[in-house]
Amino acid sequence: MKTIILNHKSYLSYEQIENYKIELEKQNIENINLILMPTLAYLSHFKNSKIKIGAQNFYSYNFGSYTGEISLETLKSLNVNYTLVGHPERLILKLDSYQEIKDKFFRSINLGFKTILCIGHDENEKILKKELKFYFNGIEESSLKNLLIAFEPASKIEGETVNIKQIKYVNNFIKEYMNKHYEINVPFLYGGSVNKNNINEILSITDGVILGKNSTEINGIIEILNLIK
Repeated sequence: MKTIILNHKSYLSYEQIENYKIELEKQNIENINLILMPTLAYLSHFKNSKIKIGAQNFYSYNFGSYTGEISLETLKSLNVNYTLVGHPERLILKLDSYQEIKDKFFRSINLGFKTILCIGHDENEKILKKELKFYFNGIEESSLKNLLIAFEPASKIEGETVNIKQIKYVNNFIKEYMNKHYEINVPFLYGGSVNKNNINEILSITDGVILGKNSTEINGIIEILNLIK
C-alpha cells in the first residue's frame, strides 16, 4: 500500500478546508495510506473524520508555558498519528535548526507518532551520510518501527522537473544504509514537484509521495487518487 501525504502548508481558508473535507471524505481510499496535513489551525476539524491526519510542525516539549506553540500531547488528543519533521522550507526560512529538527524527531518517534523525517536536501552521498548519522545518533532502535524517511530536495519543492534517476539513487542509498546499520526496511517517500503527470512513475520506485501546493486543489487530488487506485 502506497503512502500519500497531502501537505497543505499554510494554504486554504476555513471555508475552503470545510469543502475540501466534505469532498475528500466521499472518496474511496481503502487501498491508499492517505494522510492529510492541513494548516495546524484546522486539525481539530478532522478529529472524528475517517481521514488520517498529520501535523506539519509541533514544539518538542510537553504541555507548558510556550506561547504560540503546539505540543505533541495536544496533537495526540486530536487523533493526530503522523508528524512531519525537517521539511526543507523550515530550514530555508530558518524556522528550525538541525538540532531543533533532531530534538523534534526524537520526541515524536519516542512518543509513538509515525514520524516522517525529511533528509537529503542535496543528493550528495556525503551529505546524506552526515544527516543520517546526526539524526540517528543516540536513537532507541526499537522506536524506528515508526519511522518514514522522505527525500525532499529544496530545489524541487515547486516548479522543477522531477529527476527519476536521482530519486532511485537516494532511495537505494537510504534503504541500504538503514538495512546495514539498523536492519530495518524503512519506507521511503519522495516530495518535490509531484503531480498527476509523474506520480505513478514516482510511486513505481518509492513507497509513497508528499504532495505540497498541488494537494490543496481538491478536484486535482480526486483525479490523482483515481489515477493511483
